[in-house]
Amino acid sequence: MRLSPRKRGSAVLAALATGVLLLAAACGSGGGQAETAGSAIGPNEGGGPAWQSVVDAARQEGQVVLYSNSDGVNPAFEAAWAKAYPDIKLVVSKYTSGELTTKLDAEKGGGVVGADVITVSTKPWLEANRGALVASTGPALEKYWKGSEHVYADGAYVLVAATPLGAGINTEQLAKLGNPSVTTYKDLLQPQLKGALGIVPGTGSPAAEQWWYFAAKEMGGDGAVAQLAGLEPRLYTTPSTIATDIASGEVAVGAYSIKGTIEALAAKGAPVKFVTLDPVISTPVTAAVVGWAKHPNAAQVFQNWLLSPAGQIALNGSGSLLTPLALADLGTVPATMRSIPDGATVVDGVLSPEQKTWVTDLWNAKMRLG
Repeated sequence: MRLSPRKRGSAVLAALATGVLLLAAACGSGGGQAETAGSAIGPNEGGGPAWQSVVDAARQEGQVVLYSNSDGVNPAFEAAWAKAYPDIKLVVSKYTSGELTTKLDAEKGGGVVGADVITVSTKPWLEANRGALVASTGPALEKYWKGSEHVYADGAYVLVAATPLGAGINTEQLAKLGNPSVTTYKDLLQPQLKGALGIVPGTGSPAAEQWWYFAAKEMGGDGAVAQLAGLEPRLYTTPSTIATDIASGEVAVGAYSIKGTIEALAAKGAPVKFVTLDPVISTPVTAAVVGWAKHPNAAQVFQNWLLSPAGQIALNGSGSLLTPLALADLGTVPATMRSIPDGATVVDGVLSPEQKTWVTDLWNAKMRLG
């Protein structure tokens, strides 16, 4: 979907006028928390006594279980939650997108205790199971997300971040090729990259297939697919596997790559960097509370925190993920934090008939997939 400029309700601005001083006092520019355990949600956030009773019940439950396929759910994110709610343990299980939805299907169908909250990237699963999700009841949804195009099914699930996908580059290997510029989608078609390019073609992943559909348009149209195939790129199953080979120098350039994955390798000393190709094409991070949650109150508190400035900073503050909210609406934020740019594309895995035809008749055919 093409994103229009973010809608900002007057209620959000009015609330911020009274709450920004509290937020600024609690949130440091280095990515600290915008909320604390004692004042995280209460009258100042518009929750009142009814919401405080949910928070109290959540503390009695003492635990919340999160299933996620997002790189943004990492030790720093978990530490931010622990600082806000030290008496509610966050238990995180990480899965690939396919593994996650398969596990959720088993749980909801068989009454198996498992997830309380989820962050997933597959909108088709969310739409098919919206009746098994529970809308957020906390005050943050109304305060910060009212009128937002990123809230679905009356709050049953919310787009809380976007993962920007682009190119991973091995700077040493690229130098051996003469340092061709890699800043646009068309740059992936340069003849110097023949034999030195890796791609994640996205076979079987509708969101990834959508990414290439939009990327091919930026490369110059359908003819670009044949050009890309002519470079004989190495094919990889996931962004993590291609990142490993970028770091080792097996390929000089890899697309698509995930910013957080490449930057984690760079932090370990690998000669790699991430390039955000313009315009941004990203995948969603969508959060929801499941109807079979064993810790339903803690699930609501977690979802509310994730929708609040503190949760948004914890998830998106490093810049590896993009927040759907305007930074001005979040108070004091880290210098690294970014919003989803207006006009960017967030692929949702819901392939249109035109896109399905493109994938089967052009993309898979030219890439000799399937």
